[in-house]
Amino acid sequence: MAIKIVLSDKVGIQVRGAINDEAGVAQAFDFRLVCKRLDAAQIQQKVNINSQASLVEFLADVVEDWSGVRDGNDSVLPYSEQNLQALCNIPGVSALAFKTYMAEVGAKEKN
Repeated sequence: MAIKIVLSDKVGIQVRGAINDEAGVAQAFDFRLVCKRLDAAQIQQKVNINSQASLVEFLADVVEDWSGVRDGNDSVLPYSEQNLQALCNIPGVSALAFKTYMAEVGAKEKN
């Protein structure tokens, strides 16, 4: 199959990880993000110009929606920049989401 040089301006990514509970047992989680698809030049510019910017700021610029995120009462939490900030307050979440975005936004080897 041929590759197209024009891609959708959105990319969906699934972020998967685990957080230890109070007993030290890893509790798996996953959630989906709908993001703006930046091209290589846009990513490079954002990383270079905003080298002092945090991963959270990068994510706030690209994330447009999500699913699979719940509040403390296990109710669905709608996407907002404020809720994204709260999610990214969990240590490691912003780095994991950024790493997943970078891995999923472009081409990768097919197994």
